Amino acid sequence: MRSFLRSSYLFSVRRLLVCLVLTTVVVGTDALFIHFKDIQTVADFATEVGIHTLGFYGGYTLAAAFNRSGIDSS
Repeated sequence: MRSFLRSSYLFSVRRLLVCLVLTTVVVGTDALFIHFKDIQTVADFATEVGIHTLGFYGGYTLAAAFNRSGIDSS
């Protein structure tokens, strides 16, 4: 079961970490410099990071599900 999850294109810890880092950089830049969203507290920051990370992860997972050209079918 573990090997199936590790090789599955629907679940990827690496993809989740990349999305988390990307989202933290984007939301952090917005909170510090741009002020597009009104982020005042740490809870606001964590909420924004959590919501957008799940969105990025969902989008990249859908892209991985439909782009199976790199996966060996044997």
